[in-house]
Formats: sequence, C-alpha cells, structure tokens
Amino acid sequence: MRRLGRAPRREAVRRALLGSDAIAYEDVLGAEDIRELLAGVRAAGTPPRALPLLAWIASHPNAPGELLVELYGEGGREVLLSLALNPALPRPVRDALLEHPDAEVRAHANHVTCRMRAVRPLVTKGAQ
Repeated sequence: MRRLGRAPRREAVRRALLGSDAIAYEDVLGAEDIRELLAGVRAAGTPPRALPLLAWIASHPNAPGELLVELYGEGGREVLLSLALNPALPRPVRDALLEHPDAEVRAHANHVTCRMRAVRPLVTKGAQ
C-alpha cells in the first residue's frame, strides 16, 4: 500500500496506479493537492483502476471547479453520479447532470439537488 499524505505528488500517484499498490490518503487534501492528484492519474494514462479515485475526486468538496468540469466531460457513470454529490459543483455542471441523457444520472442528480435544497435553509436559518 502506498500512503500519500498531504500534498501527494503526481509521480507517486502515477507509480501507484501503474504498479500494484493501493493508495491511502492521510490528512485533508486542498485544491492544489487534488490538482496534483489528478495530474498523477493522467500521467499514468488514466488506467481503469483509477476510476474509484476519479469518482472520489468528483465528490470531494475541495476539488476546484475547473477540474469538476473536466471530470464531467471525461467521466463515466460512476464519476457523473459522484459529481452530483459534490456541494461545490458549479451550477452549469449541475444543470448538465439534471439534463443528462442517462436516466439514472438525471434521477440521481435530481435527488441530490432536492436534498441539498431541503437542507440548505436549515443551515442558513441557524446561522442568522
């Protein structure tokens, strides 16, 4: 198992994906860490075993918006379903998920969006 702490480097991610290592993360990843992580996935040629990692990035609240847009364009169903879970998802991407040709993706995005709308007033009401 390859343990990657804060600030994973793309070469370590590439080696882990091309080898037989499992990847474990420690600490909280920030936006730059996630950019580096995705660069490592791409440096490895985005192998099929990277799909769970891409889905995790898609749902990560610290993932930068431009990376989420890229993941929408290149992700499979698992990535699209995970994108819907991201509370920081840019509005155009959320709208695209709600209009996606795949009925399961549309239904999941609709469900998550409705749940977010239901919870949001509770959070803001308590903050006032």
